[in-house]
Amino acid sequence: MGFCSILTDMKLKDLAIKYSLEFFVIVLGISVSFWLNQISVEQTQEQERIKVLQSLHAELDEIDKYCKERKDNYRDDINILNALLDERFDPDRFDGLTTSKARVEFILTHYRVFEPPMSQYQNVIHAGGLKYLKSDEVNDKLGQLHNTFLRYMRTSVNYERELKQTFTPFLTTEHPRLLIARGQNAIGFDAYVNMLHKAISEDQRFEASMLLLSGYLENKLYFLKLYEGILLELDAVLLAELEGV
Repeated sequence: MGFCSILTDMKLKDLAIKYSLEFFVIVLGISVSFWLNQISVEQTQEQERIKVLQSLHAELDEIDKYCKERKDNYRDDINILNALLDERFDPDRFDGLTTSKARVEFILTHYRVFEPPMSQYQNVIHAGGLKYLKSDEVNDKLGQLHNTFLRYMRTSVNYERELKQTFTPFLTTEHPRLLIARGQNAIGFDAYVNMLHKAISEDQRFEASMLLLSGYLENKLYFLKLYEGILLELDAVLLAELEGV
């Protein structure tokens, strides 16, 4: 019996060692598999992060070009309007600005939208790509550019739009001659802007509306400069992220 007991104990020990080794191999295999999978996931996430950063940075160049075009137009609008409002009116002030009657009328009756290119940013949002961005500063600057300061710009545009929506009926009713003159070839540009200046200086409602419009245009240009400032800051943090890749 003693000998049989010893054999039994040895078999049990062998089985214990065998199963322990098998369990260890299984656990090790699962751990290695999980580790390799984690590395693969992290690599994929890093690749996606780089794609998102590159996409957002490339779009900033398009936004910058758009802002420069808008700023040039806003400045010309302000300069043309100020030339019309100047008490010492001089048609020569329009040289280098415009020789188009339609361009001048546009300032009085139409507004310029502010819709910078944002397709890449929108695509990133819809695809859930923002989750790959690790930098709080990048996310913060993106929010400022595409939400806070874009909202400021759109609000200033809305003020201008609302003013011109109420002003156009006034112009049609009280100064139809100006609208007609714009389309008459017999009335040259200098004569047209002279007519406009005279009408503004002799009609307080007209002048008040133009002074209010001038303020709105100045505000719009001011907010555009703030928007461009955030654009530069975002460009810097995106470049820093890409350089650290």
